[in-house]
Amino acid sequence: MAPDYLIRECESFEDFSACLEMQRRVWQFSDLDITPLRSFVITRRSGGFTLGSFDPAGRLLGFAHALAAFDERRRPYYYSHMLAVEREWQNSGIGVRLKLAQRDRALERGVPLLTWTFDPLQSRNAYLNLARLGGVVRTYYANYYGNASTSALHRGLDTDRLFVEWWAGSGHVAETLAGRRRRGEPAAEVEIPREIEQIKAEDMAAAQRWQAEVRAAFRRHLGDGLYCAGFEAGRGGGHSRYLFFKDERGELPAGY
Repeated sequence: MAPDYLIRECESFEDFSACLEMQRRVWQFSDLDITPLRSFVITRRSGGFTLGSFDPAGRLLGFAHALAAFDERRRPYYYSHMLAVEREWQNSGIGVRLKLAQRDRALERGVPLLTWTFDPLQSRNAYLNLARLGGVVRTYYANYYGNASTSALHRGLDTDRLFVEWWAGSGHVAETLAGRRRRGEPAAEVEIPREIEQIKAEDMAAAQRWQAEVRAAFRRHLGDGLYCAGFEAGRGGGHSRYLFFKDERGELPAGY
């Protein structure tokens, strides 16, 4: 169960300093990789925003940081660069509430799209992004951040990332948030292990093989014109799986 908390925009140097400290704790970054305080200030002054979840004593429990961005055709969107929740409150719903608050802000400002990246081998993140929030994936980046990260969480593997598109006002997102998930058979599936961190700890070579296989499969299915819009978490020791579909029902926005 989550503690009492409220979500508000981070505004002060104290708020942003708390976001810096949380990066160290959650991602185990050295100062070399931490997003600095000045970047939070600049983001707020240039159209982006940072939302924080604060308990009654004012302690930061989680934050979500979004940059104002434009695509190659000069159309606006928000790039959700970071979402972090204190370890003791992960899986308590705070992360979902922060994402929904981001969506509310985008809808208020008339920005139709939020995007972010995540590791395709992380089953919990995939379930949140696709099954609970209604994100879709049409892009796979191999070694997106390179291999220079100081985080222990990134050691041993390339920093492959999936690019999530979250169309804030779409019917697909609304139905997913309401618990009405897609029906129908997927055109393709890609399996991943339920607990990649355990595999990395026991056999890094096996984790590397998983990454290579998942990378090849995503590239093949996305190259065939499919998109990923579903995820099923593994149960009873079984593997999790991504679900791919054809754009037959017009669920992806056209012309944007």
